[in-house]
Formats: sequence, structure tokens, C-alpha cells
Amino acid sequence: MPDGPPVGGQGGLPIGGEGGLLELRGWVLAEHWFGYGVTATADGPRRVVILARRAFTRPPGAGWVALLRQATGRTEPDRCGVDWAATEAALGTTLPGDYKDIVDAFGAGSFDEYLDLLVPGAPGTDLVSWGQDMERYADLYRPYPVHPAPGGVLIWATSEQELTFHWLTGPADPDDWPVMVQHLDGEWQRFDCGTGEFVLRLLTDRTPQFAFPPSAGPFPHWFASWELPEG
Repeated sequence: MPDGPPVGGQGGLPIGGEGGLLELRGWVLAEHWFGYGVTATADGPRRVVILARRAFTRPPGAGWVALLRQATGRTEPDRCGVDWAATEAALGTTLPGDYKDIVDAFGAGSFDEYLDLLVPGAPGTDLVSWGQDMERYADLYRPYPVHPAPGGVLIWATSEQELTFHWLTGPADPDDWPVMVQHLDGEWQRFDCGTGEFVLRLLTDRTPQFAFPPSAGPFPHWFASWELPEG
């Protein structure tokens, strides 16, 4: 079987060749897709190598939580164990809807053991306790004030990889709050997207602004669940 030229997203032939794709095996590594396949041509089957850059795209009409379920292979029903009215009263603010949807769907736990959600009522990772304690350590969050100060940051997730994840609160709709990531050295990164989009892109997006370690592949993503206390 003769070898054909490379195909795919780097200026090669369209995937499928002249007569269609007969076989394809692919894998992901960092910012690229790699594939090996066989296409049908007028001269018979031909082997091809496929190289394409990974690009983040959101399927039309797909919700972020549904995409996170798909990305992590999660099939368990929603947890819905949080009293959001009491949580928001304790924090003095409405919270982003997609964060609440994620917590209701996944409960307490960690995405890829990289991003650990803070969840109301979860031992050790209680969103309310962490949020209320921020004022005690306000110097750590400079140059930003901490919630409930106007324009303050409010923590919603942590990581053992020396990162913390926050919202930049403000007068805007909480669903429009940007995500702020603080590194151990105090450097901040701003992401102008909601919580659900951010978590999904942290897991899957290799574009330069994101490119967090979980997105490098090639392993499947998962959610490690930590049980909420009963009652």
C-alpha cells in the first residue's frame, strides 16, 4: 500500500482523500491532534498521516454543564443539595448561575484532581467559610480588594498546583463576572468568560491563554467526587 502526503489542518489535503476515509486512528498530544489513516484513491488505498492543531469550539446550543458531563464521562444524577438562598445571604451576593449549576450537577470534588471546587457545606472546602475568611488575608490578594468590597475578588476553587480561582465581583450580573486566576507568586490572570466555560476550557483548550496542564492530554478527563455531609 503506497504512502500518501500528509493531510489535515496544516495545509495538507482535505481529510478523506478522493474516495473517502477508510480507516482512521487518532490521538491528542498538547496542542495537536495526530492521526494515521487509510484513504481511498483511484489507484487504491493509500496511507496518510494527519496533523491538526486543536481548536476550542462550543457545539451550537450545548450548555456548559452538559459539556462538562460529557467531557468527564459523568452519568450520575444532579446532586442539588445546596441551599442557595442561605448561601447567597451569608455571602451577601448572588452567585453566578453556571457555578451553581456545576455544584448541583457534580457536588463537592475535583476536576482532573487539578481544580477543586469550593462548595457550600463541604468539609474543608466550604465556599462560605473560604469567602468570609478572605478579609483576614486581604494582603494576599493585592492589588485587588476582597469581597464584599466593591470590585472585590471572591474565591470559588483551589488547586494543589499553587493556583486559586476567583470571581471579580462587581455591579454587573454575576453571570458576567470574569474569572481571575492567582498564581503562587501573586500574579493574576483574567479570563473574560463564565465559570462553566472556564472549567471546560481549563480541561480541553490548548489555546495560549488557557493551556492548563489538564488540557495537554492524552488521558480522559474525570471528576473525583467528595461526598457532601447528609442533612
